[in-house]
Amino acid sequence: MPLTRRSLTLEASPQAARVARRWVSDVLSAVGRDDLLFAAELGTTELVTNALIHATPPLVVRVRGTRRHPRVEVSDGSGVDVRPGGMDLPEDDLLTFGRGLDLVAMNSTRWGSEITPDGDGKTVWFEPTATPDHSPGERTHLTEPAPPPADPTPQPGSVRVTLVDLDTRLFGHLRAHHFELRRELRLLAMADPERYPVAVRMTEVFARADQERRQSVGVARLDSAIAGGETRVTLTYDVPASTPATMADLLDLFDEVTRVFGDEELLAVTPPADLQRMQGWYFGEFVRQSAGEPPRPWTPEND
Repeated sequence: MPLTRRSLTLEASPQAARVARRWVSDVLSAVGRDDLLFAAELGTTELVTNALIHATPPLVVRVRGTRRHPRVEVSDGSGVDVRPGGMDLPEDDLLTFGRGLDLVAMNSTRWGSEITPDGDGKTVWFEPTATPDHSPGERTHLTEPAPPPADPTPQPGSVRVTLVDLDTRLFGHLRAHHFELRRELRLLAMADPERYPVAVRMTEVFARADQERRQSVGVARLDSAIAGGETRVTLTYDVPASTPATMADLLDLFDEVTRVFGDEELLAVTPPADLQRMQGWYFGEFVRQSAGEPPRPWTPEND
């Protein structure tokens, strides 16, 4: 469930780089960023060409970010990360791979690459610059949070929360949306923290939620239910006392993110209605039950 409204799936053909280049140019022109076309076209050509030679399908090009900070991304099915020139590769590969990334860097303000959480693919991205030169843009690394321990020790003062009849399929989609939203906001917060303070705050609260999840007991049951194909599951969590307040903060910030970024053509920050209901129910149960209210089972009609 992609976060962006702007995406293109490419066939592995000799025309792929040309198709991607023209498509990215059309998207940037549509949002009034013709000043970025030269750098965007060159960088897109290099990334798509490299993916065709060195990676595996599927190959997807996206334009994300905001009008002020648009970002071009190329995703593929290879879990091998990339490095610019100087890699330990045969000379022929360096000509087409390492040097291509050097060109991307020199036509960007920032760029980076990330392996997907399951390790089955990667995304290489860059923010095209209006003033290409020979000073390579900064490479940005996003460090994913560590997974929770297999059997964490309950924290003193833990709060017990029971999630009754959680729809695992729907929650899996919601978790994927949150992963993409979090990644997007982290990059915007790095690009311009003064312009995007809500992205900074959301990034901080997500980090707090990660820390609390690592201290919670029972979260592994959800992962096993999703992996095992269970459609409904009842979960019992023992979470740190601070978790309900974190969940309330996240709910407020989701609303603020929608208000701030709702008119951005490059972003679709609001999930579909069914995911919105799941989001409100899931986070709301932590808040409700911490206040002494009984568990409320999930139903598609939950608000």
